[in-house]
Amino acid sequence: MAKKKAKKKLSGDQVFGIVMVVLVVVILLSLFLFSDKLRKNESDTPQYTDGIEHKIDIENEPTIGDENAPITLVEYGDYKCPACGYFSNGIMPQLEKDYVSTGQVKVVFKNYPFIYTDSTRAAVYAEGIYNKLGNDAFWQFHKTIYEYQNTYYANKNSQNEHKDMLTEAYLNKSAKNLFNEKQFEQLKDILNNKNLKKEVQADYKQGSGDDVSSTPSIFINGKKVYEPLNYAAVKGAIDEELESSNNK
Repeated sequence: MAKKKAKKKLSGDQVFGIVMVVLVVVILLSLFLFSDKLRKNESDTPQYTDGIEHKIDIENEPTIGDENAPITLVEYGDYKCPACGYFSNGIMPQLEKDYVSTGQVKVVFKNYPFIYTDSTRAAVYAEGIYNKLGNDAFWQFHKTIYEYQNTYYANKNSQNEHKDMLTEAYLNKSAKNLFNEKQFEQLKDILNNKNLKKEVQADYKQGSGDDVSSTPSIFINGKKVYEPLNYAAVKGAIDEELESSNNK
């Protein structure tokens, strides 16, 4: 019969190493749980926003909804951003139905173009439509540009994010389809308009100061929403602000 091998005793260094590994795991787990706890208040209610009231300038910006609505939702967006396209096409319709149409929320859009050359081009063009043709015309164009993403991002063609898709020819064609000849005439040469470029740059600069690092960045009464692509989170942030305003 084969003899059983005697078990080797762990050296002091080996024991120390095991203890240190266990300790590191415990610390990392504790940090994770603590980090998660930061997003909950004492009653274990989810915290939907950063709680910081950013002073966002919304004067003379495109708006949907009642000007006197108690809640203002500000979106910083990039027309080339797929996530912004999802927000526009997937979340906004529900927001409009649940809150905008009822007079509880007004939505303001601000430009934050950073992805590619056509991000800025589209932003300037949309800003020009707002200035020349008004608020309703802007939102028509705005929705059309985001719907176009369904074409060039189809089948997960993410490489088109860094290709020039929103060309001047495309923007002009879209405007011609949306507006009459007299309106379209007012849009001539808007891409060379220095004032429009300055307005887009001003939006971007303010966004940078408001802790915008990705798009879409959504603010509810100035407070940044943690999960802008989660309708339940956006709804939760709105409902909190509505409850707060009702209690004042």
